[in-house]
Amino acid sequence: MPDFFLKLFMTALYIFEGLCIQRLFQTFTQPQWSTRKWSEYVVSVIWVMYHMICLTMNLNFYPSSVWNLLFYIVILFVFTAFWYQGDMVLKLFLVMQFTAIHELSIWISNSAIYLNSKIIQLLSILAGKDILSFEMLLRLISISPLLLSIVVGIVREGITFFSIRQIMKTYRHRQPFEKNVIPYLLPATASVMTAMLIRLLILTVENGNAVVLYEEYPELYLIVPLLALLLLFSNLFSFEMFQKMIGLQQERAGKLVLENQVTSLQNSIAEMETIYDGVRAVKHDMKNHMLVLQALLHEQYKHDINSEIERYFQAMYTSVEQLDNRVHTGNPVSDAVINSKFQYAKKAIHGIRLDADELIVPDTISVEAYDIGIILSNGLDNAIEACQKLQQVEPEADTYISIRSFWKGKMYFIEMENSFDGLLQMNANGDWPCSTKPDADAHGIGLRNIHSCAQKYGGDMDCIVNGRRFILSVMVKGQKSAND
Repeated sequence: MPDFFLKLFMTALYIFEGLCIQRLFQTFTQPQWSTRKWSEYVVSVIWVMYHMICLTMNLNFYPSSVWNLLFYIVILFVFTAFWYQGDMVLKLFLVMQFTAIHELSIWISNSAIYLNSKIIQLLSILAGKDILSFEMLLRLISISPLLLSIVVGIVREGITFFSIRQIMKTYRHRQPFEKNVIPYLLPATASVMTAMLIRLLILTVENGNAVVLYEEYPELYLIVPLLALLLLFSNLFSFEMFQKMIGLQQERAGKLVLENQVTSLQNSIAEMETIYDGVRAVKHDMKNHMLVLQALLHEQYKHDINSEIERYFQAMYTSVEQLDNRVHTGNPVSDAVINSKFQYAKKAIHGIRLDADELIVPDTISVEAYDIGIILSNGLDNAIEACQKLQQVEPEADTYISIRSFWKGKMYFIEMENSFDGLLQMNANGDWPCSTKPDADAHGIGLRNIHSCAQKYGGDMDCIVNGRRFILSVMVKGQKSAND
């Protein structure tokens, strides 16, 4: 009966392991036939079937054999290479990573064997002193293998589950990872090789008899689990550190882009203000000259002035009025950014409608002018790109960009709305859209910069999609106090 319950318990463990391996693989890749719901569970079925065969055929020998370890690595890799998408190095990493976690968890949990032997010794001593009956001692010894297997199994699967969950939790940067898997592969491979070495050394054959090194060197019950635990922590820590390094590189790239944008804004503001000052001066002088000319013509010809000349002067006057037809928000930085982006949008997108009449940037706002410029610049770049993409797909589509601002209590909102093709892919956290460019991690920095600017002032950023309308809402907190 204990053997039956043991096999039943082991079967349950293998099913759990199958679900763990399925979760790990699904985090990094998808089956070739991902449209079929059952396809993601095939790896679990393969894992359970293999171990059930090993359990049925050779329970005593399994899992101490190195050949057994090599065999299931080969089976997993061949299946993964055929069944899943992605590069072969990525598939090898998945196989080695799961194998490393699985093997190390086995050797960590084996410390329970030592505890079991010590408990049996203690029970024997108690039986020798008549504190425990001999019949009870035999009964406890008979069920101790089952209890030991349950404890070892629970510890092993707990370690496997939490290790895989930790990897899934720290995996954030998909494209950089897929481009350079080798640094992640090396710690996992080293862990597997160490586990293989432990398998070779623990069980040896001397003079035709199997010798377990645990029996000759009991201290291995402590050393081997500690070694396995250190290797497992190193494996998980290296994975997390590589992911953090990628995150730091992306932050540096974002800061570099931000610095370049600030420098560009400074130069553009100075240049555009000079140009607009000149335009305003020309406009003022032209209007005065035209008024004088009109007066002279009236004086010269009295009531006989040609109506054609009158219409000509009126057209010239209208043209002069439009010389300074630009956005006025109350802030020179936002004026410069919006006018520059709107001019580019008019040239790049035929028939686009642009509106910033409802955008007011008051002097009382606590946000620095350059941060407003960064928010507007990045937001308009994304809006223009979305409208260009829409017009490429549908040349006759209605394209527009509108910007507005408003207050809610002490919170200042800037909303940029634009048309787009309705197709949107969100990032891993579902916070905002991913870049549609081929190298998404090298791009998509604009929204991160907007989010950073918003957080700098105790605010936040939100992306709202309504059909083919996209609204970027940026919220910042606070007004300047009277003492500022």
